[in-house]
Amino acid sequence: MFKHLLVLIVLGLILIGCGEKNNQPGKTLTDKEKYTFDSTDIKSDGIDNTGKPFLMEYKFKIGDKYTYRLTTISDNTQKIIVDTTITSNVSQKVIYLLDLNVKDVDNEGVTEVEVTISALKLDASANGQVFNFEAGKDKDTSKVKQFAEFQAMYNNPFSVRFNKKGEVLEVYKVDKISNKFLELRGAIDTIKTEDKNLVKQDLINSVLNPLITQIFRKIPDKEVYKDSTWEISQKPLALMVYQINYVNKYTLESVEKLKDDRIAVIDAGINFTYSGQSKVSQENVSYNFQKPISTAEGKIFFNVDKGIQIKSRTKTRLEITYTMEANTPKGKQKGKRTDVVGNTNILELL
Repeated sequence: MFKHLLVLIVLGLILIGCGEKNNQPGKTLTDKEKYTFDSTDIKSDGIDNTGKPFLMEYKFKIGDKYTYRLTTISDNTQKIIVDTTITSNVSQKVIYLLDLNVKDVDNEGVTEVEVTISALKLDASANGQVFNFEAGKDKDTSKVKQFAEFQAMYNNPFSVRFNKKGEVLEVYKVDKISNKFLELRGAIDTIKTEDKNLVKQDLINSVLNPLITQIFRKIPDKEVYKDSTWEISQKPLALMVYQINYVNKYTLESVEKLKDDRIAVIDAGINFTYSGQSKVSQENVSYNFQKPISTAEGKIFFNVDKGIQIKSRTKTRLEITYTMEANTPKGKQKGKRTDVVGNTNILELL
């Protein structure tokens, strides 16, 4: 039911919320500290008035260690009108602690990082039924199996390669995660090799990569300063009968100071365009799709001098409505369905 809800409808991941501080190795967080997120803006020490443009680049060094908290909040409401009206709602909050250990940086700034999800907690509800799960603490075998993908990610490190402009080049060394997932689902000894590889790739594409691109986001290759703008085009995506073409749009809202560092405060949004046939027929049912309604907004805080993202907060909303008409033995039957999907992602460097 909740499989990949955090990445349900890619809008929650396209834009891609605590202070400026490196994680100290060995620091122990209480449960309250782990799972209490802060969505407010960073409180800076004022505005940088130098007026000097700069390049934003990731500046990791071998041996650097950081911990991020990523909070994903999803709400999905569905309303179906046929003879009666049926409304359902699924909401989910997942909080991850991701420990980063920089293993290698080459001469061109390509960085290899080992990532370990050291804490993970889920709270969800579906039509009044409440679910919760904390990886590593819940021992109920039925719950562990139900939330196998979350349990499989817990304390099983994987690796990421990215360049100094934030482009993720590779997510790899995920065999421990995929094998644990299959083991928890009772399929490790029966699944075919090709299907095993498909499961691994699906975990990379649908789960791990969307998490990682919240931390390492693409940044411009030109000098910027206050009021600078830039765009990043994305690959088109399929959504029901439509193809989504979208462009990430950014404005450098201000340059602020935090201690001795410059902080770029970036406003983020998306320009959506949709193409496709709004009317389709399948067997004896005709569908008429309305143009989707979508909005996106966000704010990103990037430490220019240390070369690292320190906080972000993004929100997306998508509404899809279509009508149905079918010929039945009782005559024509008409219906209408509306889905509204909202996603909020909050990233904090601890």
